[in-house]
Parts: sequence; C-alpha cells; structure tokens
Amino acid sequence: RRRRLPAAMAPPAFGSLKTEGGLKELDAFLAQNSYIGGGASAMQEDFDLLAQANPGSLEAFPHARRWAQHLRGLRAAFPCRQWPRAGAAAAAAGGASGDASGKGKDVARLEGLLPGAEMGKVCTRFPPEPSGYLHIGHAKAAMLNFHYAKHYNGKMLLRFDDTNPSKEKDEFEESIKADLATLQIFPDQVSHTSDHFPKLQKLMEAVIKEGKAYIDDTEVDKMRQERDAGIESSRRKNSVEENLRLWKEMLAGSAEGLKCCVRGRMDMQSKNKCLRDPVFYRCKVETPHHRTGTTYKAYPTYDFACPCVDAIEGVTHALRTIEYKDRDEMYAWVLEATKSRKVELVEFSKTQFSHTILSKRKLTWFVDNGYVEGWNDPRFPTVQGVLRRGMTVEGLLEFVMTQGMSKATNLMEWDKIWAINKQKIDPVVPRYAAVGQDNAVLLRLDGPSHPSAVKEKKHPKNDDLGERVIIQCNQIWVEQEDAVEIEPGEQVTLLHWGNCFVDKVNKDASGKVVDMVGRLNIAGNVKDTKKKIHWVPKVDDQVTRVTLREFDHLVTKAKIEDDDDIKDIINPCSVANTEAIGDPSLKLLPKGTKLQLERRGYFIVDSIAFPPGSPVVLIKIPDGKAKDMGMASKVDAKKLQGARGEKKAGGDKAEAAAAAPAGKAEKGKQPEAKAKAAAAGKPAERPVEDITRLDIRVGKITKVWAHPDSEKLYCEEIDLGEASGPRSIASGLRLHVTEEEMLGAMVVVLCNLKPKKIAGFESQGMVLCATSEQGKTELLKAPAGAKIGERVSYEGVEMLDPDEKLNEKTGKAPLVACSPLMKTTAGKQASYNGQVWMTSAGPVTCASVAGGKIS
Repeated sequence: RRRRLPAAMAPPAFGSLKTEGGLKELDAFLAQNSYIGGGASAMQEDFDLLAQANPGSLEAFPHARRWAQHLRGLRAAFPCRQWPRAGAAAAAAGGASGDASGKGKDVARLEGLLPGAEMGKVCTRFPPEPSGYLHIGHAKAAMLNFHYAKHYNGKMLLRFDDTNPSKEKDEFEESIKADLATLQIFPDQVSHTSDHFPKLQKLMEAVIKEGKAYIDDTEVDKMRQERDAGIESSRRKNSVEENLRLWKEMLAGSAEGLKCCVRGRMDMQSKNKCLRDPVFYRCKVETPHHRTGTTYKAYPTYDFACPCVDAIEGVTHALRTIEYKDRDEMYAWVLEATKSRKVELVEFSKTQFSHTILSKRKLTWFVDNGYVEGWNDPRFPTVQGVLRRGMTVEGLLEFVMTQGMSKATNLMEWDKIWAINKQKIDPVVPRYAAVGQDNAVLLRLDGPSHPSAVKEKKHPKNDDLGERVIIQCNQIWVEQEDAVEIEPGEQVTLLHWGNCFVDKVNKDASGKVVDMVGRLNIAGNVKDTKKKIHWVPKVDDQVTRVTLREFDHLVTKAKIEDDDDIKDIINPCSVANTEAIGDPSLKLLPKGTKLQLERRGYFIVDSIAFPPGSPVVLIKIPDGKAKDMGMASKVDAKKLQGARGEKKAGGDKAEAAAAAPAGKAEKGKQPEAKAKAAAAGKPAERPVEDITRLDIRVGKITKVWAHPDSEKLYCEEIDLGEASGPRSIASGLRLHVTEEEMLGAMVVVLCNLKPKKIAGFESQGMVLCATSEQGKTELLKAPAGAKIGERVSYEGVEMLDPDEKLNEKTGKAPLVACSPLMKTTAGKQASYNGQVWMTSAGPVTCASVAGGKIS
C-alpha cells in the first residue's frame, strides 16, 4: 500500500524578509521544517516567499540558506513544473482551511456528506469503463473519491468496469491509469469487474433459483415496447427449472442462449421505467474480452455487477452522479436479492459544460472519423486534451473543490475553470514576444549597427525564473495593429528597451503601414507615452518561426442533446493559425512549457523547432476573460466563455425578443409605443406592485426526484429554453402533487428570484401553483402549443422589462406586493388583479382550483 505523506498545512506568517527580524523568524521555523508548508514536498508558497528575500540576505542564516539552495536546485531541475499550493493540497487531503464546516473561500462544503462515515473505515471506488480516455467529468468523480478516502484515512479502489468486450481496450486502461497518476490520484487497489465473473455468475444463478429473475428471449425492440407500456413478458412466468436450463444455454453461448437475457423480476407497473424488469445479464460473443478472451459468453450489466462488486470489494460509500438517481432503488434491490452487505449511495451533480461533448460514444466518433488528432486533441474535454491546452492539475483540482458534492446540475461555462488556471500560471510563467508575420512593420532605428545582447528578467515579479537574452539592433519588427495607431512624431515605449520617437510612418494607398523610421530616446520617461508596444529584432538567422494556434469550440451548439446529429453541429472552423516572428529564445523551450507572449496572452509549447527550421507551435491558453489582452485574436474570446459570453454579447436578449409572445400589436399597441414605454423607466424605478417586474416564463419539467433530506421537497430540472441549459429548482409540492404529474408538465416559473439553497439544494426559480382555501394545491400549466421559454403576459397590461433579480427587502419586494392580487378565476385561469395570464397558445390554467391563491 502506498505510503501516505503528511499533508501540507497553511504556511505561517513571517515578518518582512527585508528585515533581520523576519529572516530570523524564517530561519527558526526552518530549523524544524523542510518547507514552510510543513509538509514533505515544496509548495508554491516556498517559491513565493523566496522571491521576497534580497539576493545574498539568507547567507547568514543556515537553515534558510539550505532551504533557498534546495529550492533553486528544484527550479533548475524542473523548470516547467507547476508547484501546488498548500491550500489546494490541504483541500485534497480533506484539511482545507476555512470554517468549521470545511467550507473556505469559493470552496463547496465537502464534509459531513458521507452517511455513517467512520475514520479509518471509509472505502470509495472509481469505476470507469475502459472504453475511452478520461474526461473532465471523470476527473471530478476520481478527485472526489480520492478526497474522501484520504480525509477519512481510508482507501480508494480503482475498478475497471469491463463488462462490455465490444468497447473495451487495454489502451484505454493504460491511459486511465496514466491520467490518474498525472492528476496525483493513487488508488490503493486496482481491480476489474472481470476478476469477479465466477462469483457474479453464482450470485445470478442464486437469484434465478429464488424466482427473483427469469430468462427472456423476447426480441429487443418488442421488449423495449413492452417495458415502455408496462406489459409483462410472456416469459415472466417461466418455471425456475426452465430458467435454469436457459441460463446454462446462455453460459455456453449456444444458438438458443444467444437469444436470451436475464431480467430481474421487479415491478412492470412502476412509474419509474428503470425498474420494469431490467436486464442483468446478456450474451456477447462477437468480440473476445480483452482480459478473459472467449472464456465467458454471458456478461453482467452494470446495473447488476456494480452493486455486487461494490459489496464484494468492501466499498462503504459509492459516489455517483445524480443521473443515476432513478436507479437507486434497483441498486438496493440487487444488494438485497443477492444477500449482499449494504453500501451507501452518495450522489453529486454531473459535470456539464457548454459546447462540450462528454459522451464517449460521440467522442469516439470524432476520433474515428478524423475530425480531431486523437483523444488528446486540445479541443477535447479529456484530461489529456485540457492539459495539452494548458490546464494545470492544480487548477483542475481547485475547480473541482469549488463544485464539491453539490447536486445542482447546471450547464457550466468554461470561463471559471480557465480563470482559476490563469491564477496558477501567471506568477510562474516567463514572458516573451512575438509579432504577427502577415503585414509585420519594419521600424528602422538609430540603434546599434550590429546586434547586441542584454539580459532581462523572464518575469517582472519572479526572480526564480531567471533571465532571458534580448537582442537589440537597428531594425525591429512591430505589429501592424500597433503601427496604424502611431502618429508621425509620436513618442512610444518599446517594451524592455526604452522610448523612441517615430519620425516617419509610411503607408500604402489602402492605409496599411509599410514601414517606419524612428530614433531612440532611452533617457525618456515611459510615463510620458501612451503606447507601450512589443517588438522582435530583425535578425533573420536567429528569430524563431512561430505558429500561434487558437481553438474555438468543436461544436456550435451550447447544450448537446442525445438525439442531436453530431454532423449537423460540427464547427468547421474550430482551429485558427497565425504565423508569427518570435523571440529567438522561443526555439529553446521544451514541449509543454507554459509562457506569456506579451500583449497576446498565455500559450503552451505544443511542438518544438525540430527539425531545424520548423516552426514552434504555441497553443493559446484561455484565461476566462471576454476581452483580448492586447492584440486581437482570431477566435472571439467571448465565445470561449460559452453561453455566458454569448449572452454578454447580446445574443440571448435577441433570442428572448424573438421568442416573446406574439399578438400584442393586435391589442392596439404599436411596437414603437411599446419600446417607448419600456424606456420610460428602469424596472427598479417602477411601482413595486407592477406585475411586469416579475419574469414569469413557460418551462417543461424534464427531470424530477424526491429530495433526499426533506419529505416535502421535489428537486427538478426545468427546461426554460435557455442556452445555459435546464435550471435546477426545488419545490415544496411533494405532499400535493405526484412525481408522475410533475414529470413532463408544462409549467410556469418565476425566473428572476435570487438563487437560494433550500435544504442544501440550489434552487434557481419558483414553480407557480394554485392553492384553494382548503389547502388543495395544483400546478399552474401552460396550454398545449405554448413555447418553452416564452414570457407570460397579462391581458390589458403593458409588458415592460422585468427586474434582473427581484428585490426581497421589506417594502421593496415586487413579489410580496403582487401576491395578494395573484389568484385563479372562477374559470380556473391564472390572473393578476383580474387580468388573465396569457401565452402565445392561450391562458395559463389549473385543473380544478377556482378562486385560489397563486404562489
């Protein structure tokens, strides 16, 4: 078993290292510790603190001198390594600093979420199917499992769920192991579901003997139709003897056996269709198993194998995504039917990013059809893909810790994870320069006639990165984008050199700058210039040929649905290259080096200058910002933020306007008058009882489940037609409305409430209902034909813009002010002050509550 290293602690505070007192404090601490985090390895805080000390100031302090020499040696030996911070390491080990709940700044609550967890007894598992490479969703699951195993001083198992030989390969297993090691996740035990095939067959046979499962040879499509309609199979009443006979045929892989599967005898009338006699065993003989060859002909399904093997291997807590919620009862049924020990199920939200495919089947399609380089393509959400694009392990870990075990499923944007990553790399990456080759402008100066070299720090605030050589000469390349903004006679600053006057700016007939002439003014004050520009020396035999590569989304749709045809949403222009003239030092950088090109952004070396003369390929690392650093990019930075970035660009407002209820002009209101009225005052300036300050929209409940900790609450996912995907909403309707009535219902939702945590579940709106005086509560429903996402209007009421978020302060809360006038009519139609709520397809109604209160 791998020896566990002591976790790093939060570094102590020392006095200024510019003073003798601060140096003494540091030396005294290091007399008892190897590093300032107190752990067994260096942290970024060590290097940050070393940068604060004056060169040579540590020589008189033996422990501090030893520490400094060691850190400089580490820097020299591992120049490209990204050192973790003590805070992130502590979080991974379950010791994140923060309040008593374990929740620090922007870190989700992680503690107290494993029922019955005991120190030293917790066993988690990460069970990937070896049918593809790990992606960012798997990384979250693996990190959470590893976190809890370490926090409780327990163990984490890596188990390959190899029950489908047609999809599995050794290549995928090896890549998963390598990726976990890259993520610094080291399982205590590695196993395969196939290790337990003999035991699983015995368990399945015992279940058949007890009459809890039967063999079915119904044709696949017919079985699917029967399950959907709740019709029992004609084979459901087979005798145990007949079932055992057919079971042996399955194990033998005979012609008769190949037509059969094993189904659990559960409940064909269950509203949860997953429980309608699910398949637990099926035959697979087309492809030999990558470990067992042709030994087995019948293989267990995930639904049967997973709970059984969890129990066999001693798993105490099975962490899995909320999408498996409908299968929880099946998991428990299998454990009971096989007389296995209990395993606690703990759910967390599925990772979903806009414009991102996480389906391994669809990712495989991209690979097999040559739309990407491979599973490590920088446009892929695989671990290898995002790391190749410049993500750091430390940044990925911190992002996962901010998500934690939340059950709220949202379509997340990429901006947050890339912004976290930028915080990790900015203090430790060297700075260089590159000028776009197309239309680069030659600036002739009165500089040295022969190129001369000077040294400059690679990073203005990090001496540990060392120095780079800058070549100065009398001709330099500058960007066309900068040159067109320079006026003749203007003084500008050449970064890392000094000021110069640009005396001549020569342009062609189109206004493009051809060349410029200038003279140096090194003694000039950089504060006197408005323009600070980067440059590259014109030394043709020494500059580096560079290809700057930017990536757009691989698909054009924010939320990919199961029935989407990938061919229809492929982005044909997802790669953009810019040829550039680079700093001579760039050709010396090894693959994987992260750097900043000044005024262009962050990049990572993807391909080195080999063979000689080949360009260095630099991949641009997103930084989470909607604006370019200086030079314009070929890929719009707003788009890389996902749906949120597009929304900021105005896209969602335009879509909302297009989807607004039709027919308003028919009531005598001209569009121009509407616009004028809307502009008359901001929402917050209008009367508090103005119903149009509420943003009530039509939505469809696509998923609903009982809140695990509250007997009154449902948790729902509701499609409101938003680019960011369905909203997560909690409703106190469990005692009034059945789950079957909720699922698929076209409801009306108050959308501009501030998000709230309700019994630990983040709710992003309110489903509106009608309640009678006797307490009967029913859903308000939109009529058939209403458009998902359209805003509800009110007969005779001028529709103005709603508040962005509703004020909830006493005396200023529109919802509180409007509620007394929100009622159902005698005709069971929703109304406000007698004005009926309308959609494009007709009024909003309830089933039977007349004169009821709407809330």
